[in-house]
Amino acid sequence: MDTEPRSTTVKQTPMTAAARILEVAGLTAERLTSDAEAQSKSLLVTARAEADAILRTSRSEANQIVQEMTRAKEQQADDLRRERDTALADLTNEKAALESQVAMLRQMENRYRDQLRRLLNEQLASLDSTAPAD
Repeated sequence: MDTEPRSTTVKQTPMTAAARILEVAGLTAERLTSDAEAQSKSLLVTARAEADAILRTSRSEANQIVQEMTRAKEQQADDLRRERDTALADLTNEKAALESQVAMLRQMENRYRDQLRRLLNEQLASLDSTAPAD
């Protein structure tokens, strides 16, 4: 009998070696593709979370700006109302003072006319009494 141990290793032919390389390459490609997809999904989730956070912050800031602008507008409207009311009150007071002055001047005019009429009547009466009789 033959006492030499037989080799249990199978000799690889170039075809089986190429098939093995293709198999390893395919597995590596699948693993890399799977890793890339997982990383892509992770980046997408992170990007969406950041976008949502930015959107929330932006909306919050926009709402705050709107509130501040509304308060400023209301304050400005109140200030304008106060200024208008003050101006109207001043004009009303000025109108009353002018009307009072006009009334006083009319009284002075009437007194002056009365005095002038009386003086003219007295002078006419004086002329009538000193006029020669015809």
